[in-house]
Amino acid sequence: MDTLQFEVREQVGWVRLSRPAIHNPFDAQLRNDLMAVLEQVRDDPGIRVLVLTATPGTFCAGGNLHVLKEHLDSGPAYWQQRIRGGLRFIQDMLHLGRPVIAAVDGPAMGAGFALALTADIVLASERARFCMAYLRLGLVPDLGAMYLLPRAVGVQRAKELIFSTRDIDAHEAQRLGIAMEVHASEALEARAAAIARSLTQAAPTALALTKAALNASLDADQQTLFSMEASGQAAAFAAPEPREAIEAMLARRPPPYRGFPPTGP
Repeated sequence: MDTLQFEVREQVGWVRLSRPAIHNPFDAQLRNDLMAVLEQVRDDPGIRVLVLTATPGTFCAGGNLHVLKEHLDSGPAYWQQRIRGGLRFIQDMLHLGRPVIAAVDGPAMGAGFALALTADIVLASERARFCMAYLRLGLVPDLGAMYLLPRAVGVQRAKELIFSTRDIDAHEAQRLGIAMEVHASEALEARAAAIARSLTQAAPTALALTKAALNASLDADQQTLFSMEASGQAAAFAAPEPREAIEAMLARRPPPYRGFPPTGP
């Protein structure tokens, strides 16, 4: 793949955007490569977690301006088709039955910001920056940004970030709930790896069902969520992990999954 590198280590799939010279633009080529990776992950039950990152010092600077210029006169039909293609990818990311961790070590601008928001956990380095830059180009936020951002920060703050097009640093992103943690650049991937390794020990059935229910929680009504909870718990008990965990705890042994490792020394 020309736009990214993909490898699997210790049941964790690592996606690294790898065009730093042009700031890893989100274009059709990257979208297609990412969708191919997602298909591989879905088909391989041995991949339990996905980490999305980039060459150190970068993340994704949004749309490719040269490509956008080429298609300024392509017309509404072209743009609707292109945006729908991007949204299919966003749906694939959100519905992936694995936890996704984004490790952001540089600018996440426009579509890059939206890409980070598809992750279940966002870790940011001190040099990460986030910006909804669309209005600088006279454009509407895309890649699901108007769906994802209000769910992270609330509608009023989402409007402020989109209308102002201002940059926010990693610490403000953490305060707003966009980033879960902030780390030094040299420690960022190690922290992502530690969380990912811990999640490989979690029950995959329960984790996938919990993710699906939480993703639906702000859109579905109470009865739908309660039904998802009941059917999800029935499916979880049918898997082998609860028996092992319950027997371990009754025997005063640590269960297989004990949560995220602590930060710091």
